[in-house]
Amino acid sequence: MEQYSTPKAMKQIGSLFERYKTRIKAPQATVEKEFVQVIKDVAGFDIKFEQVVYTPNTRTISLQVSSIIKSELTLKQQVIFQELENRLGKDGCPKVIF
Repeated sequence: MEQYSTPKAMKQIGSLFERYKTRIKAPQATVEKEFVQVIKDVAGFDIKFEQVVYTPNTRTISLQVSSIIKSELTLKQQVIFQELENRLGKDGCPKVIF
């Protein structure tokens, strides 16, 4: 009875995964799919999944689309990155569009 202590407070389930939320990044295919969806939502362009290539090491997205579409996306680049950051998180978000 002398060694008895009150039980510890229970941990919230969400707090158990905090470490993984900050370290795990989105997979390459997920970033490419979300990028296609963001372009559709923000800019109104329908680009194909095959036209997007994401490089996780450098966090860059390459597009195989016409130069007119690329220039339009360059104008809306900040909005696109903000939306990607909201959807994928800060660490999973690409930084450059080519």
